[in-house]
Parts: sequence; C-alpha cells; structure tokens
Amino acid sequence: MKQKLFFTILTGILLIFSIAACGQKESGPVLECPFTEVGWEATAEDVAEAEAESLSADAAGTDSVSSEGEAGNGDTKSESFSTNAGGSGPSTYDSVYGGTCYTWPKEYNGLMGTVKYMFDDEEKLMCVAWAYGCDDADELLSLYESINGSVNEKYGESGYAADHPGNYGNVWYLETGDIVLTTMITAENKALQYAYLHPLVSNKQQSPDS
Repeated sequence: MKQKLFFTILTGILLIFSIAACGQKESGPVLECPFTEVGWEATAEDVAEAEAESLSADAAGTDSVSSEGEAGNGDTKSESFSTNAGGSGPSTYDSVYGGTCYTWPKEYNGLMGTVKYMFDDEEKLMCVAWAYGCDDADELLSLYESINGSVNEKYGESGYAADHPGNYGNVWYLETGDIVLTTMITAENKALQYAYLHPLVSNKQQSPDS
C-alpha cells in the first residue's frame, strides 16, 4: 500500500512537470521508448495485447532454459498471466490526464518494475512510464545515473534538472514529447520513474529571458 501511494506521489510530480501543454501538430508524433513498442496512437486494447505478448515472450524465454521436469511450472506461469490479462486485466487507477492508467509488471534494464500507460478522457495515450522501487538508495542512484546517461547520449543534456534533498531528476524537452526522469528517496520508500510524454502534454522549454 505504501509503495502504491509512493508511485502515486511520483505521478503527481510528473503532472507538475507537464502542466503547460503544447499545441497539436498536424502529423502524428512518434513515440520512441525503450520499454514499450506501442505508439501514441495505441488504444487500451493495443497496449494490453502488447504487454501480453511481452510477458508471454519472457515466459517462453524462461521455459527454454528450464529442464523438462520444470516444464509444468513454466506452463503454470503462462496460464496465470493469461488469466490476469484476459480476466481481471491489468491493475488500473485514475490517470492524471482524466482517463485511466493501466499498469503491468515490466522488466527493464535488468530490473523488474511497473510499466504504466496513462490515457486522457478521450481514451488517447498521453504518457508511458516505467517505475521502480527498492530499499537501497545507492541502487536507485546507480539506476538513475544509468538511465540519465543513456538519454543524454541520445538526446543531449537535459533542459531542466531538479536536485533537492530526496528529490532529483531531469527533463528533456523534445519536439516528439518530453522525457521526464524523477527520483524520490525517503526513509521508508525509494522510487524512480522514467516517463515519455505526448507532445500535447509536454512543456515548451522556456528561454532564460522569459
């Protein structure tokens, strides 16, 4: 419960970063995100199918290195996911954009976290994020530096950096939509969120004179 509340706080910080919206473009923007293969045009059904395929592929990879005696366990895991995706579905809660946020467990960078797809009130995908929590502040810092370095390498230095006790992160202002990396550390919880925003909910980088 505390972990879910903590990720909700991170999502609130994400909303603060994206409070000023950009104008809509004529051509559809392209989402290039390392932890999902869907695009901004994806529906809730599309992301459910994509995550089902992703988890099935992970399960198949696990089965391929299992012994014959463990094959039944692999089948059980696959069946369990099928029930979750086709029955109760993903975990959901209200999105900060007025629609629904759908979440699934997701491995990224060798760590098991949570992928989140946030829709607006018109059922359009506005944000995709990967969140990770742990008990070790040094582990979280190492993860932050790894992701920060990879984004800097691809897009250059960020346009905004926050460095406060227990709260640090960066924002990359891009024509294709902002990338927001946030980290929060408290005595009880330590979590990171790595988010890609649709241009409609991204901030325009302000000049130093504005």
